[in-house]
Amino acid sequence: MRNVLPHEPALRGWLSRSTPAGVDPEDVIQEAYTILAELETVEAIRYPRAYLFQVARSVIMRHVRRARIVSIHAVGDLERLDHPDDAASPEQHALDRDELRQLARAIAAMPAKVREAFVLRRVDGLSQRQIAERMRISENTVETHISRGVSFLIDWFGRSGNKRSQTSSTVDAEIASPDGRTRHQSRH
Repeated sequence: MRNVLPHEPALRGWLSRSTPAGVDPEDVIQEAYTILAELETVEAIRYPRAYLFQVARSVIMRHVRRARIVSIHAVGDLERLDHPDDAASPEQHALDRDELRQLARAIAAMPAKVREAFVLRRVDGLSQRQIAERMRISENTVETHISRGVSFLIDWFGRSGNKRSQTSSTVDAEIASPDGRTRHQSRH
């Protein structure tokens, strides 16, 4: 749910513009959450936002099919459901850029080998075997590095991108340069 709940405001906005007459957006949201809660596993869901919107669309379609009388307006509204308005506002673009900067900062803070394996897998899309060959390490070590990278990000963002508390008002951060060497940067 931590990956789905942040998308509820966008879903509410879309439902307020797209829901056919006679279908309550609150009912759609609750049914969508019920469907998600009943899933045995969510590991196969790669894009939670898209999945949530698709579940909501399916719930709306089910409501319309069950209705005894379907207005001509509902049919037109259903056509709009095929293309949810995903156009981001300027504010959303700014937020997205900020999130990408935070992610880049977190990845840059990873230990060098962990960062290299993580980027090769998650960004470049290489297989574990390809990464092992490129880094000249075993596939098990690649898996360990990637796992540590994911854990690092979970820990990093669990603290809202903040390092563990420091006793000084100055924080020294290790920043990786493009050539792979690390340098220290003082932040206040």
